[in-house]
Amino acid sequence: MVLAAIIAILLVGLKRGKSRDMSREAGARGEKGRANKKGKGNVDEVFFNRIKVLIKYAIPSWTCKEAQLMFFLGILLIIRTFMSIWIADVNGRVVKSIVNKSLTEFLQRIFTLFLFAVPSSTVNSGLDYCQKKLALCFRRRITNHFHELYLNKMHYYKICNLDNRIDNPD
Repeated sequence: MVLAAIIAILLVGLKRGKSRDMSREAGARGEKGRANKKGKGNVDEVFFNRIKVLIKYAIPSWTCKEAQLMFFLGILLIIRTFMSIWIADVNGRVVKSIVNKSLTEFLQRIFTLFLFAVPSSTVNSGLDYCQKKLALCFRRRITNHFHELYLNKMHYYKICNLDNRIDNPD
């Protein structure tokens, strides 16, 4: 407990130190107001423009495999939402049967909960599979696009074979 408190104090101190350094740098550059954050993780217009460009390469059409996977993933998410609501309802009924001290009703509710476990585990496995498959498809499309740009007009081979000033162009 004490160790967690010490770590939290150190993290807060480091964060404050960074913000002071940024404001000093901004003042030294002549910027007014808050320091202009040019670091990692900024969610701004530039970020959204870059995402739009990547999406154009990752999902070239509405009939491609990636779009179909996204549609199927959306359906699975809707099904899981309804299943979660239903499971919460059944759990409430199980607790109610415990409070009422009704053994037969309790066993019936547990049995229905057990029967519902198979489809819910199938849906969860399907969600996991679709997410991983979609990530793989996106990665493959984007990698192929960058490889096409990189190998366009044989620039890589020209650098390797015609120009001996660059030892390792990779």
